[in-house]
Amino acid sequence: MDEGLDVEQQWESFLTNEGWKISKEIYSNLEATANLLDTDDGTHAKWSPNGVLGLLLVFDPDEADCLLGAYFAGMEGSDLGQTSFGHWVSGLMGMLDACLADPPPEG
Repeated sequence: MDEGLDVEQQWESFLTNEGWKISKEIYSNLEATANLLDTDDGTHAKWSPNGVLGLLLVFDPDEADCLLGAYFAGMEGSDLGQTSFGHWVSGLMGMLDACLADPPPEG
């Protein structure tokens, strides 16, 4: 790697000169697709134009079965079931927290 190359400086320059274009394109796309929660697009949480947060949960049959199994095992007193289900819920709460930390602009 070229030791004279300042990657951080080049990145900052790029963001200054081009970052607004990328941000505008991403925001425009999010506005245009705010009513969609597609299982294949990799987006699982969106703010709608009227300020409502939508979360999409996608499971294959085995994942749904395992999650339900952990839930019911935990309800029956299994420490492993409680821990497994709690771990899943923790991930969901992390996603919700990230969404609330970056709400859409008002107005």
